[in-house]
Amino acid sequence: MMKSLKFISIWAISLYVSISSHAKDTIYLISSSSAYDESYIPKITQAFESKGFSVNTQYLNQQLSDFGYVNTDHERAKNLIAALKNDHVKYLWFVRGGSGALNLLPELHAEINPIKQSTPKVLIGFSDVTAIHYFINNEIGWKSIHGTTAATGKIINAPTAASTETTAAITNINDTSENQKDVVDEIFSTLQNGVHYQGLLPLNHAAKNHFEQGTLTGGNLTLVQTLFSTKYERRWQNKILLLEDISVTYKQLDRLLHQILFKQDFHPKAIVFGQFYPSKTNDGERLIYKEVIRTFAEKSQIPVYYYPYFGHGKINKPFILGGKAHIACPQDSDYCSIFQEKL
Repeated sequence: MMKSLKFISIWAISLYVSISSHAKDTIYLISSSSAYDESYIPKITQAFESKGFSVNTQYLNQQLSDFGYVNTDHERAKNLIAALKNDHVKYLWFVRGGSGALNLLPELHAEINPIKQSTPKVLIGFSDVTAIHYFINNEIGWKSIHGTTAATGKIINAPTAASTETTAAITNINDTSENQKDVVDEIFSTLQNGVHYQGLLPLNHAAKNHFEQGTLTGGNLTLVQTLFSTKYERRWQNKILLLEDISVTYKQLDRLLHQILFKQDFHPKAIVFGQFYPSKTNDGERLIYKEVIRTFAEKSQIPVYYYPYFGHGKINKPFILGGKAHIACPQDSDYCSIFQEKL
């Protein structure tokens, strides 16, 4: 009995230490793409503070541009570069995605060396943040988290925004999923423990190999495609590519995937497709998107997997971009698993 009580006490202390280990960490909020609803910032701050974090908003500098971006391209780039150079910043969490991040690449590339000299940072976000992840992973050499942006219902438990001119530009807010109630804890668990997700469905013969290994990259398909044939595109060899998007119809997706099929010198180790069907959909619509991806897989020599639990849907499982990933497919299973070591 005493041994059991001792074990429970040790377990409780370990759990407390684990939960409170980030109590003094500061999350720096930033937004480098489309405009966000400023009334959400106190809710975001409260959500993070309830987890024991401090919150710093010095990089939230919103002066709405003519295109609906947070600011002009130059001001957004200058603000992001300042955050990346700040040695006090450890966690840089993007408030929302949208569009406009790709425009910042020239100024980011001009500051590669000074950014490299600063302390490594963990950038967290997805969607339009894909362009910034790509720069950070490939040019600076830091790992980052493909995960939920801060102004979502998953973090602030907010209702869907009303359809008004003011809220039209706000980040897509989804209902909290029963399978992902605490995104903040899940992201920090990923940082501390790595990734182990089961249920990847292999869609072609090449995907049924027992083991694939590569560096994880990608994110939003539209942003990845926009990098093609530019001076900012890097080689895809030895990469496992994540792709997700819900801003395309299934016919547009079919066209985009044919572009990938026809693309020269494009040989990633594998492609993992996330959610592409709309958040509000039916089984028929969901299945037709899956069929588009399956048709692509059957024509491709690249191992292709389907895992609709990351992206713009109710579930957005975090991944470590720039980190090694392993895909294993047991012989006696219809599904595969993906693993990543802690950051």
